[in-house]
Amino acid sequence: MPKENTGHTSPANPQNPSHKTDSINSAKNIESKRTDSLLFQIALFSAASMTVLGGTIIAPSIPHFEEHFADVAHIDILSRLILTLPALFIMIFAPISGFLIERYGRTKFLYPAIFLWSVSGASGFFLESSIYLILFSRAIFGIATAFVMTAISVLIGDYYQGAKRERALGLQGFFMAGGGAVFLVLGGALSDIDWRYPFLVYTSGFVIFALALIMLFEPQRNIPKPSAAQAKTNFNFFRFLPIYAFAFYAMSMFYVVPTQIPHFITHNLGKNGNLVGISLAISSVCTAVLSLFYAKLRGRFSIFLLHSMALCAIGVGFLLIGFMQRYEMLIFALLLVGSGLGIILVNNTSWLLSMAGEGERAKAAGFLSASMFMGQFCSPFMTQPLVRMGDIPFMLDVNGIILLGSSSIFLWWHLREIHKSHTSV
Repeated sequence: MPKENTGHTSPANPQNPSHKTDSINSAKNIESKRTDSLLFQIALFSAASMTVLGGTIIAPSIPHFEEHFADVAHIDILSRLILTLPALFIMIFAPISGFLIERYGRTKFLYPAIFLWSVSGASGFFLESSIYLILFSRAIFGIATAFVMTAISVLIGDYYQGAKRERALGLQGFFMAGGGAVFLVLGGALSDIDWRYPFLVYTSGFVIFALALIMLFEPQRNIPKPSAAQAKTNFNFFRFLPIYAFAFYAMSMFYVVPTQIPHFITHNLGKNGNLVGISLAISSVCTAVLSLFYAKLRGRFSIFLLHSMALCAIGVGFLLIGFMQRYEMLIFALLLVGSGLGIILVNNTSWLLSMAGEGERAKAAGFLSASMFMGQFCSPFMTQPLVRMGDIPFMLDVNGIILLGSSSIFLWWHLREIHKSHTSV
C-alpha cells in the first residue's frame, strides 16, 4: 500500500546534489566578499610580487660580490649563477608544483613556500664565507619561488571570475613590476654600503608570510568525482602549447633589457653605472602602470590583438635603441618595452586561465611558470651569438624585426577570429 503524502517536505539530505550545490554557492558568495577586502588583496598581490624579486634585489651587488670572492676560481661565472640558478630550478620544479598543488591543495604548499623563500633568500647575508653555500641557498630559493608563483597564479583563478579576474591579474602585474622597480633601487643603495645587505631585504617575506597566513584561504572548489569527469580533468599539455611557446619567447626577448642594456648604457653610450638602475626602474614602472590598466584594455581589445600591440611596442623599442643610440631615445624606447611587457605578462595569464578548467588550472599554471623562467635562462644564449656577430645594436635591430613579424602573426590570428565569428552568425 503506498504511503500517504502528508504534504511535509523531508529535511535536506546532505547527499542531495542540489543541496551540495547550494552550499558551494553560499560558500563562494562569502569568499567573494573576503577577496574584495583591501588587506586580503595586499596579502595576495604582495605574495605575487615575490616571484620577480629573485635577481632584482641582489643584481646590483654582483660587482662587489666578485671583489669579495676574487680568490675563488671562475668567480666571473659563479657570480652570475647567483642570478640565473633560481631560474633553472624554477624551470624544473614549476611543473611538479602544479601537479602537487592540484592534487593536495593551494595553501598547503603556498605557506611553507613563502617561509622557505624568506629563509633561503636572507641566508646569503650569513654565508659570506662560502660561495658554494650561497649557490645552494639560491637553488632552494628557486624551488620555493616555483611553488609560490604557481600557487598564486592558481589562487587568482580560483578567487576571481570574469571581469574581476581581469582586474586581479592587472593588480598582480602592477605589484610584480612595481615591486621590481622599488627593490631594484633599494638593492642598489644597500649594495653600496655592503654587498651582503641586499640579502636582508628578503626578510620582508616573513611579513608577507604572516599576512598570507591570516588573510588567504583554501578556496571552495566544485570538482566532479573522478569517475564522472576523468576526461575533463586530464591535463592536455599540447592544448596550452601556443601559450607556453609565446611565454618562453616573450620573456627571452624582454630579458634582453637586464642582460644587455646595462652594458649598452656604460660602453656604447658612455654613461656611468648610476644611470643603469634608473633606466631599468623606469621600464619596470611602465610595466606596472600598463598592468594596472589591463582590465580596461581587455574590455576593448581581444587577447590576440593585445599580444600583437605589445610585441609591436617591444619591437619598435628595440629598433629605436639600435638605430638611434642616444640615451634620451633609450629612455623612450624602454618605456615602450616596459609597456609591452606589462600587457604580455597579464594577457598571457588571462589567456591560460580562460582555457584551463578547474581541475587542470594548477598544472597549466605550473608549466606557464616553467616556460617564462626557461625564457629568462635561455635569453643570453639566444642573443649573445648576434652580439658576437656584430654588436648590441645589431642584436637589437635583428630581434626588433623578428618581434614585428611576430606581432603580425597575432594580428592575423585576431582577424581570423573576427572572420570566424562573422561567418558563424
